[in-house]
Amino acid sequence: MKLPTFLASLLLALGFHLSATAADQRPNVIVIVSDDQGWADVGYHNPEMRTPNLDRLAKEGVELDHHYVQPQCTPTRVALMTARYPSRFGPHCTQASADHAYPFETLTMGKMFQSLGYDTALIGKWHMGSKQEWGPNHHGFHYSYGCFDGAVGPLNHLYRKNAKSWHRNGEFIEEEGHATDLIAREASQWISRKHDGNPFFLYLAFTAVHTPVVEEQKWLDANAHISDPDRRLFAASATHMDSAIGEVVATLEKQKLRENTLIIFTSDNGGIHKAYKGSNYPEPDPSLAAGFSSNAPLRGGKGEMYEGGMRVPAFINWPAKLKPHKLSTPMHVVDWMPTLAALTGYKPAADADPKWDGQNIFALLEDPAASSGPREFYWVWGAGRFWEGQRHGDWKIIRENRKPKGKAAQEAAAAGAPPASTWMLFNVAEDPLEKTDLAAAKTEIVADLVSRFEAQKQKDNLKPGSDGAKPSGGE
Repeated sequence: MKLPTFLASLLLALGFHLSATAADQRPNVIVIVSDDQGWADVGYHNPEMRTPNLDRLAKEGVELDHHYVQPQCTPTRVALMTARYPSRFGPHCTQASADHAYPFETLTMGKMFQSLGYDTALIGKWHMGSKQEWGPNHHGFHYSYGCFDGAVGPLNHLYRKNAKSWHRNGEFIEEEGHATDLIAREASQWISRKHDGNPFFLYLAFTAVHTPVVEEQKWLDANAHISDPDRRLFAASATHMDSAIGEVVATLEKQKLRENTLIIFTSDNGGIHKAYKGSNYPEPDPSLAAGFSSNAPLRGGKGEMYEGGMRVPAFINWPAKLKPHKLSTPMHVVDWMPTLAALTGYKPAADADPKWDGQNIFALLEDPAASSGPREFYWVWGAGRFWEGQRHGDWKIIRENRKPKGKAAQEAAAAGAPPASTWMLFNVAEDPLEKTDLAAAKTEIVADLVSRFEAQKQKDNLKPGSDGAKPSGGE
């Protein structure tokens, strides 16, 4: 329920005292998600990259050095919006999907903020249901703009060859301009509106740096120091998006909103570490050789459960409350909703357990020396449970259940990967690059982690989908 400014003043005049989480004290919240941006695809991890705005926000905020997501886009977005592992909703949520992600009655981050009197908006990529009736306006957002699907052509805004996806509040629209620029412009305009004295929550989900990658010459020129043409094109996309984020931050400063606006940034998964063949979208849709994105020095990438697929660039920046530092304690994207709930005073109804898998980590954000105890994380990727993983403390088990074929089998053998469905064990604290599989030497640790994994698996929805939908394609 919203609390208008005049009502708040009236209550004060009558002797009522608002709590510290009253609307005029609570922060505005912006959650920025980039698409397919790898560990080494930001300047503060790799000086080759030109991302000055992200670099500054990370330096002036809390850099999250061990921020986990899911190995692909839809699963991460589901985890972010619900604080629950995506497998809780069914196999269709564990991979990129065009299907309706979760039931309409699900408590989402948008609904949580709406209940607190926030104005809410999703601007950019949705990818949790590609039909208009499954869109963000039905899941807690007053306003929405962008694309329903997993990717669009940057200039024609179509999904794949000809499917409409670009919309405003669920109604398809046609516009001219690069998707990155349009998303930034819409976000700045929405922030600049008068919100009737209410704080706002903006979920700002860029389609960059997802393929297809198409950029103007000025962004290529900004990365002229990169000799490889495919890597330079990809870097141009990252620089373009970084500039767009800078525009949004400048709008906050112009509106005198920056001090009490909390900004969270994360990529949705690791970068693509294999070649992109192109031709999925109308031209231009250039092919890109392996290496155009980078998770170095981490192992693996998007669609895998090595660190390179799930440990991504991330930070939180809140000038009014958080001092700059680097946090190395492991955390997961499911932690954001419980953390923001605590910061804004949200408490679930006594008879409505949200079944969150995440936890409130604000004490760690304030003081990296605060104790959180050993964390436990659980992963499933793919409707066929292609990859599975479990982490507890410093130890992590993962396995791939698909048997590689052809060149993939040769590459797996060369990398020392075990046969399909065999658990690998890594001490991620001592071996963050996952060079040494300790499963054979530490069987008791594997057994403990497998037991924890099976306990988590019992909480999953193993049916075809939360709405009876079957898994379908995505990006």
